Amino acid sequence: MSKKNLTIISLAIIILSTSYFYLKKDKLPYKSFGYDYKNEKYLNRVKGEVQDFGSLDHQGVFHTLYKDSDAKAIVIISQGNDCPIIQKFSLIINEIKKKYESKNVIFYFLNSNRQDSRVDIIEEAKKYNYDLPILMDPSQVIADSLGITRTSEAVVITPEDWKIVYRGAISDRMNYGVDKQIAKNNYLENVLDAIISNKSIKLDKVAPAKGCLISFIEPKSISYEKVVAPLIAQKCLSCHTESLGYSPYFDNYEKLKGWVAMSKETIMTDRMPPWGADPLYGDYFENTSLTPDEKRTLIKWIDAGAPKDGKIDPLINANNRYGHRNEIVEKKIPIHTVKYTEKKIPPGGLIEYRYVELGQPVPYDMWVNGFRTLTTNPLQLHHETLMVTSKPLSFYEKLIHDKAVIDEESRKKNIDGDITMYVLGTINKYERKYAPDAYFRFMVWGRGIIQPKIFENSGLTIFIPKGSHLILESHYMGIGVEDEETSTFELYGQRTKPQGSRQMRSIYTTNSNFEIPPMVKSHFVTTPVWKTEKNIHIISFNGHMHIRGNAIRTEIKPPGGEFKTIFSIPKYNYGWQVGESIAPRYTIAVKAGTEFRTICNYNNSPQNPSNPDPTKTIHFGQRLDRSEMCIVHIAYTED
Repeated sequence: MSKKNLTIISLAIIILSTSYFYLKKDKLPYKSFGYDYKNEKYLNRVKGEVQDFGSLDHQGVFHTLYKDSDAKAIVIISQGNDCPIIQKFSLIINEIKKKYESKNVIFYFLNSNRQDSRVDIIEEAKKYNYDLPILMDPSQVIADSLGITRTSEAVVITPEDWKIVYRGAISDRMNYGVDKQIAKNNYLENVLDAIISNKSIKLDKVAPAKGCLISFIEPKSISYEKVVAPLIAQKCLSCHTESLGYSPYFDNYEKLKGWVAMSKETIMTDRMPPWGADPLYGDYFENTSLTPDEKRTLIKWIDAGAPKDGKIDPLINANNRYGHRNEIVEKKIPIHTVKYTEKKIPPGGLIEYRYVELGQPVPYDMWVNGFRTLTTNPLQLHHETLMVTSKPLSFYEKLIHDKAVIDEESRKKNIDGDITMYVLGTINKYERKYAPDAYFRFMVWGRGIIQPKIFENSGLTIFIPKGSHLILESHYMGIGVEDEETSTFELYGQRTKPQGSRQMRSIYTTNSNFEIPPMVKSHFVTTPVWKTEKNIHIISFNGHMHIRGNAIRTEIKPPGGEFKTIFSIPKYNYGWQVGESIAPRYTIAVKAGTEFRTICNYNNSPQNPSNPDPTKTIHFGQRLDRSEMCIVHIAYTED
């Protein structure tokens, strides 16, 4: 046979084989995690355990993958605005969710389109009646971790081993330009039926998802010297340096590289940097959160092996972004200084709040425009709050004993049942009624809070009248050994009211009479309403819950209007948010007659990794392991 004929026969065999492949491709066995007939890399995009991740959904609820550990299966379907295939699938997806959610299958959408804003996603969800939380992934790191490349792609994860057991089309009903009336193969439902029945998953017939490709945006540069190190200095060095005492330390490249694996986990789950305010409700000062580009850059740099380029290490002797405050304060002379030493802090266990009166009554009027707290033991000190009152501490303790403020029913429900439990509530109720000008409560130290606080350039002052008492509330953590701690409080300002200044006041919405049932993932508590009698401007918010706290938000109802959210922390973390006053970049004007209320959400289930005992019913109290709080402090000025 001639060489020419052999070539013709070889070509014919190749053509026939290729034709057979495409004619029969729907009947080829499923190999691993889905099929892509043009790109074999698809077969190996994600293997092994799925890493935990955290994401805010379009409605402002924060989710982490591992908190659904009690589910039978988790289904994540890629969604993108304006994609006709996922839009046409909307009714089908809602029906599948309705069919399987009662069988303990949890469903999410995942939007990884950089071009889709949250407002647009909300509108899309309303228009197409999406009945699933839409997890927002603008950094696209979740899509990367799951191997998702296009919309309508379904990923099924089994929490028992955190493995992906299926990735592919929902069914064969939708195709490009084709909308069949009835699906011949319901791939997703077949997989879920097998999981629920504890049967092996048969994937003899499967097809890749038909949907709109996601445009992944890669970082222009992941230079350690020019990009990564300056970002770490800006977002991390306000805590993670040896001088500040918050380990791990990122003082240089070698220290940082030793923690990149753990850093990736905390970035993926949004635990770090510790910022919780929902950006939908405002732009805030000192926002430490990572932008989508920053998040993607850091994850890509870590995944690339955390390479170091250049001869300079910018982290050595780097200044954190709050260092200029200490420079300002060092040039100031305090108008008032007090000091307190707690000499015997237990090594752990139930450490009650401490209340002490600092020094003698204030000897003169003060208009405070800044303060600094110096502590000898930052790891031991969880937070401290300074209260300006018209009466000494002994006065409020006597009120508590006389049952003049706290009713007996609340006392019986509260498992703490001690005097310290009622000091704060007693002070607040008495001062609001009898001495509103004297009372002010503000956080002076807390895990995550940035010291010092200077607001002289804002025109704000805190008025402390002559004869006022300074009462300190301290909360210590216990670090394994009996310990001591000394705090020094420096107040800055002047003895006469600065011209044109505005007096900063404070109020808090709270509920001290509630019950959280055991074994619940989501339980809501609403505070009584506080109504402002004057036009005010809100300066800052500070939410406070304990270790079962899941989320917290404040709503307002203008005269004649409806309640709407004005501030939200959708992923509350007791270790960090407790000391964090979150200040809008622009003050919020509120009319007289407006009502305020706070809504707290708690996770008292085994899926809360911080929960010491999910079988217990929880009431209001100060002990973080066996009681809860529901408080938002609001700082404001009056017109």
